[in-house]
Amino acid sequence: MKKMTGKTSAKRQNYLSFMFVPHNKGTVHTIRINNYRTTLLSITAIMLVALLMLTGFTLSVVNENKSLKVEHAKELEAIVAQKEQLEDYIANQTQQLIENTELISAASSTRSQTDKALSKLTSEYEDMVVSYVDNNMQSIKKVSRGASSGTTFKDGLSELRSLIDVVKSAKLAEDDVSSQIAKKETELTSYLNSLPTKWPLDEVVSVASDFGRRLHPIYRRYINHDGIDIGSVKNSPIYASGAGKVIHAGWNGGYGNCVIIDHGNGFESVYGHLNSYSVKVGDWVKKGQQIAKMGNTGTSTSTHLHYELRINDTPTDPKKYLEY
Repeated sequence: MKKMTGKTSAKRQNYLSFMFVPHNKGTVHTIRINNYRTTLLSITAIMLVALLMLTGFTLSVVNENKSLKVEHAKELEAIVAQKEQLEDYIANQTQQLIENTELISAASSTRSQTDKALSKLTSEYEDMVVSYVDNNMQSIKKVSRGASSGTTFKDGLSELRSLIDVVKSAKLAEDDVSSQIAKKETELTSYLNSLPTKWPLDEVVSVASDFGRRLHPIYRRYINHDGIDIGSVKNSPIYASGAGKVIHAGWNGGYGNCVIIDHGNGFESVYGHLNSYSVKVGDWVKKGQQIAKMGNTGTSTSTHLHYELRINDTPTDPKKYLEY
């Protein structure tokens, strides 16, 4: 064996070999690629693959954006179409309003004229009713004070109630509370309630001592009795004969415990010999409101109510005014 001579390399080099073998007869070709070329080739392949993936993703995004743009374009077209329809509707309504302006103006003017005419007629009607009431009230008030010799108070009272019914029926609406007629109804009703016509006890009893000249049971001489004596049961309730203001509540000489009510229009009612009273000076009382209890105080010989009626400070017979 022949001995090998010469230098040998200590380094071993790695190669990437590609062999091309033909199917037919021919020479086999071998291509060797050293290590750094292999690395470069691998990096290039990876970059090509990454580039292909990025290109694919970019194309996908582009296609999706195109699809969204198409959908947005369709939506925009629909919105524009709706806007055009709305503008057409508004324009049509505006045109109709312009065309009807004269008609609306004429109708408004007619209504205004009608309201004015109705208001004028209503005012004239109310004035007529109020004038009628005032004229009749003059005569009724004269009768109530005894100034009329041809008509009694109770006849005048009946006329007053009839007049109130007339006013009620003359109102243009049942719930009317502010017109002249409604105010006149309130005035008449208040006047009727103020008249001292209610019997001051729970039930009508016989008069023990009448109005006028009589023999006084204590003084034993004839003097005027300015009221009537009624009732006999201690602590029986005593009621206001009419609405008014309490001007006296307390001791009053021979009257004993006494209450006096001013009813207005010159009327005053007096309640004497009371056992107790439940009102004070300045109180406003209603017709039929309890004000006291029957007793035997002052110049009195037994339990009873001395009831007195004064017109312009002049005592008058209460029986002419009380409704039994």
